[in-house]
Amino acid sequence: MNDWRLIISPEISGFENMQTDIKMFEDHENGLISSTLRIYSWQPKCISLGYSQKIEEEIDADKASQLGWDIVKRPTGGGIVFHNEAEITYSIVTLIDNPILPKGLVPSYIRISEAIVVGLNKIGINANIARIRRSTRDNLCFSYPAEYEIVLNGKKIVGSAQKRGKRTLLQQGSIFVCEIEDEVFFVLKQPFERPKAVSISEIIKKNISFAELSIALIDGFKEELGIEFD
Repeated sequence: MNDWRLIISPEISGFENMQTDIKMFEDHENGLISSTLRIYSWQPKCISLGYSQKIEEEIDADKASQLGWDIVKRPTGGGIVFHNEAEITYSIVTLIDNPILPKGLVPSYIRISEAIVVGLNKIGINANIARIRRSTRDNLCFSYPAEYEIVLNGKKIVGSAQKRGKRTLLQQGSIFVCEIEDEVFFVLKQPFERPKAVSISEIIKKNISFAELSIALIDGFKEELGIEFD
């Protein structure tokens, strides 16, 4: 499969990031673009909510603004994610019936996650895909690992979600690069537990650049899925 596009978008606002992913999804759904992998970061830091969450019920918007955090809604599901300026996010659009992916939402989700795991392995992180099932839900994405999410020693390191149209899937995933400040949790209106997550910086004991992690992720997709990018 040699018709894949690659887009690298460092330091883009939350609004621009979500609008770009939505447009990618719509353009692919309408046959205007080929399969695409996009890797991006967030500037300024941003709180994103899943498509079914309501900002007014979950977030004190005034307090978030005072602390310098933007707020956006994602086109995919899941809980609240705090994207600091070190975090790296991926998004992928491709055909639901792309032959490089197994059929079905969960199998395709796992297959894409396997490519992310290979990329993380390249920077010394021996992550794996969780095989646990939780019976409860939490409004924070990184509170606990859900089934089939990427973890290290039982702690979540990547949170992903998938949206499907008639012919296109969009999968977005946040990669936890470094710790966020504790004060941001007080913008939450709902009761919460401190996320049970682990960051890349905590694991490898050093900071990693956007370029370094992006290259590892790209290599993971190439190696695991056999993708070549234009």
